[in-house]
Amino acid sequence: MASGLVGAIAYMSIEAALLGGLAFFAQDTFIQRFNVTIPWPVFAFIALALIATLNFFDIDLSLKVLGVLLGFEVLILLIMDFGVLFQSSHRWTSASLDKLLGSPTEISANLSGRSLNVANAFKDTGINIDGNKLGPAIGIFMAFWSWVGFEAAPNYAEESRDPVRNVPRATYISVIALGVFYTFTSWMVVTAWGDHAGDAGGLFGGMFYDVTTEFVGKFFTKAMGFLIITGSFACGAAFHNAATRYWYAMGREGLLPRKLGRTHPVHKSAHIASAFQSMLALIVVVVYMVFGTINRVPDQSSRDAAVAYANNAAYLGLYTQLALLATLLILILQTAVSVAIIVYFQKNKTDAHPWKTLIAPMIATVMQAYVIYLLISNLTELAGGDKGFIPLVPWTAIAIIVIGMGTAAYVRMNKPDVYENLGRFVNSGTTS
Repeated sequence: MASGLVGAIAYMSIEAALLGGLAFFAQDTFIQRFNVTIPWPVFAFIALALIATLNFFDIDLSLKVLGVLLGFEVLILLIMDFGVLFQSSHRWTSASLDKLLGSPTEISANLSGRSLNVANAFKDTGINIDGNKLGPAIGIFMAFWSWVGFEAAPNYAEESRDPVRNVPRATYISVIALGVFYTFTSWMVVTAWGDHAGDAGGLFGGMFYDVTTEFVGKFFTKAMGFLIITGSFACGAAFHNAATRYWYAMGREGLLPRKLGRTHPVHKSAHIASAFQSMLALIVVVVYMVFGTINRVPDQSSRDAAVAYANNAAYLGLYTQLALLATLLILILQTAVSVAIIVYFQKNKTDAHPWKTLIAPMIATVMQAYVIYLLISNLTELAGGDKGFIPLVPWTAIAIIVIGMGTAAYVRMNKPDVYENLGRFVNSGTTS
């Protein structure tokens, strides 16, 4: 129950965060392309309404739309990547590599244990963005944030013909594909900026726009602006689906009101759980819309005020702060899963494997627990300050876990039949 609640709220937070990111980039795109200033909450509300509508009528339709939108975003990034790869040969000379990496002695030193220690990522590198000195830690946790979602593959087990075989396969493929794609794209962007990579730090998404303009042309830059919006929409809809499945499953099994576990008589969608998820995301967006006005500067022009409002409330507020909460929750969930694997297979030796069910999850548990510690102890640096919701992030995570465990204990004592049937599909699937 605790893990289900953690997962549901994590994915709810991700959807809300992506609505903030979408709204931020949509406002910027409309200003740049059409010279029209539209408040960021308008874009967030429109996106949320469209997501809710798609899910109400048919979740399969939603998944098809997501595949098309994400496919186009990946395509435009690959065009940029190969544009840099084939047009930046001057950056690959021996001299430029020496300048970038250093001499062989320096390279050896840079590969020492000290530089590979994740804790050193929080050391001050001298990079200054909006008055905040940031280390590579920002990149490390954005990497964790970028990978969030692959663990949701088991949510679709009930729709798979062979979940025991297909779910692990889908998980491995997604992890490897994401790793190759993210690494290659990041490498090409850094390569494109060359010696001026430090200057790109304060541009947020603009660093990709500048690279695309230089290496493949303005047409693709304009297309990228719109595809970032549609891609954010697609990701938000995907996490809406994931959260909906959590609420639906917990309602179906009696842990939450059973109405959440109902499906639409015509469209067969989890319409009540989806509406509940939409309501939660809407509340979060409205909170940031209201409290995001606190830092507005009265002497700014209407456009400058709107841009500053979007930057503070939508990007640095809604997107960044909810992303940190969601990343923390997912890391906690993945750590708990690693521990559960060890405990389960120590009790059930039939399918135990020395590496898969003991050594690998032990390593994962220790490493993820350390990353959780680093995230919590460096929240201020990661968020660029301690304003707003940031000081409450760890306490919110603890409260969610306590509520989940308390609910599970209540169900176990008062509804033993419901408690015994938890996860019945997964348990039956592992033995099929």
